[in-house]
Amino acid sequence: MSLVCLGCFWLSCKDDVHIPETQTGANLRLVLDPDHSVINSTTVATDYVAFEAFSENKDLEYVDIIITYKDQDHVFARYTQEDFTDGFVSGQFNGSDLSTWFGVPGFADGSRGGNFTMHPVVALVDGRVYPGYIHLTSTDSILNIGTGPQGNQGTGAFTLQKGTAILCPPVDISGSYLVVSTTGTSTDGCCPGTVTVSGNTVTITALPGSLTNFNVSDITGGIYLEWYDVYGITSPEDSPGVFLFNCNEVTIVDTTEPFGSPVQGDGLYDATTKTITYTWSNGYGDSATVELRKQ
Repeated sequence: MSLVCLGCFWLSCKDDVHIPETQTGANLRLVLDPDHSVINSTTVATDYVAFEAFSENKDLEYVDIIITYKDQDHVFARYTQEDFTDGFVSGQFNGSDLSTWFGVPGFADGSRGGNFTMHPVVALVDGRVYPGYIHLTSTDSILNIGTGPQGNQGTGAFTLQKGTAILCPPVDISGSYLVVSTTGTSTDGCCPGTVTVSGNTVTITALPGSLTNFNVSDITGGIYLEWYDVYGITSPEDSPGVFLFNCNEVTIVDTTEPFGSPVQGDGLYDATTKTITYTWSNGYGDSATVELRKQ
């Protein structure tokens, strides 16, 4: 009996224990207007891209919407918590804007097409920034955004990337492609040095209802299986992706590798040889150059 009373007394004296409040993360969904998701080169004078960004956060320091062409970034706008009073913000841009931002006169008059990506950067008032990486060791890190459901697919709480374009006349690049070569380097301790693989088959298929976006059965060109079978990769199809194809250029969009990092990259399509050559990288610092030839 005395032990029971002692236990009750001890519990009653612990009211000075501090239990940390649960931290919430960043919520930001980027949605393109389906009627204004791309710019047609033949109607560039009147076409535009329109988007809305939604957030339920009440602790936003800022939200940057960044538009990228090749290796150039342009901050479209910086929004604060006040801008999200109604839970969303909206914006739009046209070919003339893209021409000014990236120094390509042909974007303004439709004589040049191009692929572009949009992505958000969210900073919270406590200093956390999304997306970002949590470093576990000197060589290993994880993305600070959950991967299921994948936010970059527009179905989760955070959109990692969206693709748009100034469109040239569409070309269907669907088919079966031979991996002529994939050469790359991994930052993971499992796989030092430069690795080259070849001989795999990559299948490219058009996304339903799209003239520009194509599913790619293995965006890494077979090298993820070579590197990361020790972590559970069992086939090349474990690392699929999406190409935005336009004006003989390919851009990787809406793609996350199996461990949660967004994948970006671009390259060229040779219509004569039916060859696609592109370079990709992920947030961990892995990168590779892939050459695919249509069979």
